[in-house]
Amino acid sequence: MQHSSHAVRWINNLADRGWDLHLFPMNYEPVLPTLRGITMHRPFLRTSRDQMRSAPRTSPRRWWNALVAAEVEGHPHRLRQDPVYKLPMTFKAEAALDRLRLRTGESDATSPLFFGPRTLARLIRRLQPDLIHSMEFQHCSYKVLRAREINGNGFPPWLATNWGSDIYHFRHDARHRAQIQRLVRHIDFYSCECQRDIELARELGMTAKTLPVMPNSGGFDLANAARLRAEVPPSRRRSIMVKGYQHFAGRALTALAALERCADLVKDFEVVIFSPSVEAMQRADELRATSPIKNITVVPHAPHDEMLRMHARARVYLGVSVSDAISTSALEAMAMGAFPIQTDTSCCDEWFESGRGGYLIPADDINVIGDRVRRALSDDRLVDEAAVINWQVIATRLDEREMQQHVWAFYEEIFM
Repeated sequence: MQHSSHAVRWINNLADRGWDLHLFPMNYEPVLPTLRGITMHRPFLRTSRDQMRSAPRTSPRRWWNALVAAEVEGHPHRLRQDPVYKLPMTFKAEAALDRLRLRTGESDATSPLFFGPRTLARLIRRLQPDLIHSMEFQHCSYKVLRAREINGNGFPPWLATNWGSDIYHFRHDARHRAQIQRLVRHIDFYSCECQRDIELARELGMTAKTLPVMPNSGGFDLANAARLRAEVPPSRRRSIMVKGYQHFAGRALTALAALERCADLVKDFEVVIFSPSVEAMQRADELRATSPIKNITVVPHAPHDEMLRMHARARVYLGVSVSDAISTSALEAMAMGAFPIQTDTSCCDEWFESGRGGYLIPADDINVIGDRVRRALSDDRLVDEAAVINWQVIATRLDEREMQQHVWAFYEEIFM
């Protein structure tokens, strides 16, 4: 996912190792500008404009075959400037082409046509990489699995990383479960954020070598984190951070409903809703108009350092979802001293003890969530002591320099 800060932070760990890195993006969206040290491949047609204009009139099948047989060229962060009919041409064309999708297996997962398994299979045959690393299952690893089936024998070693809900949530869907089972039987190496997900993958038939558990977003620059961390103790902060996802897993509306239950306390704090869905933004407007909670700030997107600064101003972080892995937001809160309240559908229990370093909450009980928020807003000793405990956890387990060494060791061991 070339537009994911998690993927970019992981890749940047490898940028200075002297390895030949290549990225096949999942769609037409632009790459984050912070990505470095890698060749990005984007498909375009090696077909002249005249050929493209005439093909549909003479032979629809010829035109269709030209599309499916798109060549892939790799260049660092830019498309090659050749006199060919390049795709995409304009933003409008990109949006239209993105709607040309194909399924990548027995589940309902799909891929843009030109960024699909056939294009990837062609690129793999041309590059002959020493390792393929797919980051995330439903959009990325499913595509690699199909490319593997297209290319047949001699496929390169394959490392698949399980993100967030990839197994924990989708294993409950029969079609996804079947696809995941095929996937984990074919990978050579597996990595994830939770010990929980290693056990789930093994239950589904995985026999691949498992890499040590660590967050997919990498570690923290502890010196930078210490600079960004506010001198003000959490008990004196006047902000509440709320994860704004409302989708198949995210439950931002439940989080906001829980805050409304303790509006008598929340009204004295700024509520910051980050990465909001449309539903969360609409609900924020309604709360301002109808509840005592007036001070609500919506942050659609922010750079990583700014996210850390916001956590450093917060007393409490609240994340509610029916499925998650470690939750990078919870780790950011821990690093910055905000008291984390995270649903027990994550694996935060591998990082803090509920009632000491934070609270683990059910995803669907507004009363319980509201009670934990009320306690965190009223118990100064609880949040201040948790900040000390959590900083020690972050310093011990998430030092960026040490994690880089582990990441490099992953790949070195694979290449040996």
